[in-house]
Amino acid sequence: MCKILIFGGTTEGRILAQYCHEQGIHVWVSVATGYGEMVLPESQYLHIHKSPMNAGEMEGFIREKEIALVLDATHPYAAVVSQNILIACQKAEVTHMRVLRESSEGFEGGSTVWVDSVEDAVLYLNKQTGNVLVTTGSKELSRYTAMNSWEERVFARVLPTVSVISACEEMGIKGNRLIGMQGPFSAEMNRAMIEQYDIRYLVTKEAGNAGGFPEKMRSAAECGITAVVVGRPVKENGITPEEAMEALKSWKTGEERDVQQEKRRVSLIGIGMGGQDQMVIGAWKALQDCDVVFGAERMLLGLAQAAPKARKVPFYLSKDILPWLMDHKECRRIGILYSGDTGFYSGAKKMAESLNQEPYSLMHDVSVFPGISSVSYLCSRLKTGWEDVRLVSLHGRGCDMIEELRKNPRVFALLDGTNTVKNICRLLREQGFDEVKISVGERLSYPDERITVGMPEVLENEEFDVLSVVLIEREQGVPCR
Repeated sequence: MCKILIFGGTTEGRILAQYCHEQGIHVWVSVATGYGEMVLPESQYLHIHKSPMNAGEMEGFIREKEIALVLDATHPYAAVVSQNILIACQKAEVTHMRVLRESSEGFEGGSTVWVDSVEDAVLYLNKQTGNVLVTTGSKELSRYTAMNSWEERVFARVLPTVSVISACEEMGIKGNRLIGMQGPFSAEMNRAMIEQYDIRYLVTKEAGNAGGFPEKMRSAAECGITAVVVGRPVKENGITPEEAMEALKSWKTGEERDVQQEKRRVSLIGIGMGGQDQMVIGAWKALQDCDVVFGAERMLLGLAQAAPKARKVPFYLSKDILPWLMDHKECRRIGILYSGDTGFYSGAKKMAESLNQEPYSLMHDVSVFPGISSVSYLCSRLKTGWEDVRLVSLHGRGCDMIEELRKNPRVFALLDGTNTVKNICRLLREQGFDEVKISVGERLSYPDERITVGMPEVLENEEFDVLSVVLIEREQGVPCR
């Protein structure tokens, strides 16, 4: 009777448990702590396993209870636990679905630096000055002691438990530099702390809405400080809590997907810099046959003739597109538009990965059509090749441009509102790269396209579009400072 196992202890786990309680679905719910059990609803349909398990114990439990479906709704940073769950499911040969917390990597606003780990965050902060508010938890707090002058700079916000406070004090973080409070916190509370302690850098993990991530980012932007975001430990594929509910509903009613039905065709299309003449012929033909086309509004307006029969929906994120597709099964030919090339810092990669996971992989055939990238377009306009160019993105990402230029005589970069042409020129001059040549591309392929070539001293005083691209070139053999 109880063939479903949910690994919870998170907001997503509680949501699924509540859904099972309301729908009368018998499930096992595995939590690691007493608190994880306490927040679950009391229900005859919820059977609780309260203690952590390793991979072997998970496999044994799955076999003993004859589990047929496992939903992994553990924390996005619990990479080891998720890996153990996957291994256990593979050995026990049962269906496994990873339930993902909504990602916020597309957050826009303010100055943001994305890093891959706490160690990378420390390396970045070591090159900066000013106070740092650390909100990444107490377990990794000791790593911030590798920063220069950390005793004066680091303010840590941690859980107000005796064990956590004691551990922080032992490592030297104490007094007014230790903030023991239970979250999540409002943007107003975050702003008050930032202002009180004169914070210049806020370090956080990308833990989604449930972890108060949007409030942290909003408060950092409003206070004009830099948010240093530690990205999730692995790039996961999986399903949303809403999709997990659909799976639970189907499991309860015994519904099975009709895998024999013709799959829907999804075309991920790179449209180049903006004009329909920059698409490959295959992409054009796919659009002609589409029932619905997704993309940013400016893209849809520019391609009205390319998809004459299609419904135009101004969505471009997977979190919006995938639920829409689940609700509109009548659409059989689907186009999703991406600027530039689908293989160059494009959202097409994440979308393809999502569509390759259940339940979407059973319903969709996916094709990817490349477009003309900003680097190939700019280099063609400059009448030069780009096979020896180092490609980087500063669009919402961290990158040491000076180090890249020391290693590579030609560097191409995507810019954003923080990493502007003016700031890049100033940095180059400060680091002794006064003689490099910079080619700036603005609104490439549009009627008001502009390409400007010059040296940092000259271009620093000009105004350029926020979303420009640059090709920086130094002479081979010129010594780097």
